[in-house]
Amino acid sequence: MRRRLVATLAIALTPVLLLGAASAYMDAREALRTRSNELLLIAGASVDGVDQAIDEAELLLGLFKDEIGTNHCNEVYDKLLPSIPALSSVIRFDAEGIALCANTRDPGFAMSNPDWNQRLKHEIPTIRTDAFFGQASDDWIFAIFTRVDKPDGTFDGSVALGLRSRSLANFARASVLRDGVEVAIADVDGRVFGSEHFLQIEPEWVAQAAETRSAKMFVLRRKNAPPMDVVIRPVGPANVFAVISRESPGFWSEFTLQPVSSFGLPLLAFSIALLAVWLAIDSLVLRWISRLIRVARVYGAGRYAFRAADAMASAPAEIAELANAMEDMATNIDQRDSDLKAAIEVRDDAVKEIHHRVKNNLQIVTSFLNLQGRQLQDPEARQAIAAARHRIDALAIVHQTLYQHERLELVSMQPFLKGLIDHLAEALGTETLNIRISQSYDNIERPADDAIPVALFLVEAVTNATKYAFGDEHGGNISIDLKKDAYGNVTLEVIDDGVGFDSIGATRKGLGSKLMSAFSRQLGAELTIDSAPGQGTTIRLYMPDGKKAPA
Repeated sequence: MRRRLVATLAIALTPVLLLGAASAYMDAREALRTRSNELLLIAGASVDGVDQAIDEAELLLGLFKDEIGTNHCNEVYDKLLPSIPALSSVIRFDAEGIALCANTRDPGFAMSNPDWNQRLKHEIPTIRTDAFFGQASDDWIFAIFTRVDKPDGTFDGSVALGLRSRSLANFARASVLRDGVEVAIADVDGRVFGSEHFLQIEPEWVAQAAETRSAKMFVLRRKNAPPMDVVIRPVGPANVFAVISRESPGFWSEFTLQPVSSFGLPLLAFSIALLAVWLAIDSLVLRWISRLIRVARVYGAGRYAFRAADAMASAPAEIAELANAMEDMATNIDQRDSDLKAAIEVRDDAVKEIHHRVKNNLQIVTSFLNLQGRQLQDPEARQAIAAARHRIDALAIVHQTLYQHERLELVSMQPFLKGLIDHLAEALGTETLNIRISQSYDNIERPADDAIPVALFLVEAVTNATKYAFGDEHGGNISIDLKKDAYGNVTLEVIDDGVGFDSIGATRKGLGSKLMSAFSRQLGAELTIDSAPGQGTTIRLYMPDGKKAPA
């Protein structure tokens, strides 16, 4: 019940929790957008500084390309350096891409990338290159090339300015005012220049920024260090990118606490409500229901004098009222139980008295038959009187057992059958006839209505074996076995090792055989008689319990 009530409340409060989750999701997106916007503003200012420095260098290169000529690289370098602090080199190349002069090294070396010269030769006025490592400057360089033409307009080579990447990053930093924010430069391959925290970013990030030509924010995961928010923004038309970064906010920050509180507070309220209901159900309902269950078990054990109201004195009013009702019910049951017990005792005494008187009357009848038998001279008549006396004795033993048994509706078969057979053996004179009777009985109880037909069946079977199975001189053995299988089926067997008879096709016209058949039908049992000349006889009475036994 507690689980069902808590589950019902949980279902009722689920919409509140879902609204909290939706609000937390929206707050998280807004916090991410706020973080991104802050860095995007810085990125815009940083790009302006770098873009302006590159544009100024390109403009000055156009103005001084004629002055550079073929051998004035050092002079022009000295003039431009105050205006372009990132300047690393000034070089003049001929139409084949061979250096005519350079301020950093001797002329005669070839252009780093021949493709640049081919592009300039096909009337592309200016090229801004990707970053490459300058051996002379021992630094990563971004170069600007400007085409030089002869007076007739044909291609005459180019002039180039090299800009140090780390110096360009300084231009970006000049506009940054926020603490903890770092500005660096990256090329199209994701190499980062001027950062103290990382030297490489994902090239895919740079490709996305280059494709859209707009700023993109990413989160950089680092080993053994906090993650960083990284914004990448292209700088002008060249493959130069400003990289603005700072550590991602931790848990205890406005960007995280707001989404957490949006979902955490409804979740906390949800949990407190469920806990409160759980505790309330336990203290107000289940605790007292458990006591009521114990009270019911006490009453079920027959202890009706127990005072349930005393155990429920501090219970809620409804529970206490139920306990009082159970106590009144137990009192009424106790009274009716006492009346029923008294009535049953009177009935049992009357029934026992009836059985006792029936037994006495049967014994009187037996005495009459004994007196009558002594006066008869015909042996067959005397045998008939003796057989009738044995059957009446069996009935007397049944009634004697019934009034001595505490439970009148059931008869314990072991003492009942043993007493019956011992009395019958004495009456038949089996010891004188050298007939030995062995008995084996399982501890079985049968309804009293079955006791009489079972007893009479056994009397007939043992009597027939005693009279017909053995010769007059050597005697034999009779075995009686009563057993019960695991499915409640009972089998009674009477086996002798006498002369036997041909049981196939034999007709049983004797009174004993007819009585055994009648008793088996009364019991709803199956009677089988197996015998052969010289191999004894087995009489088997199978009494099924009504439950289906396995095949």
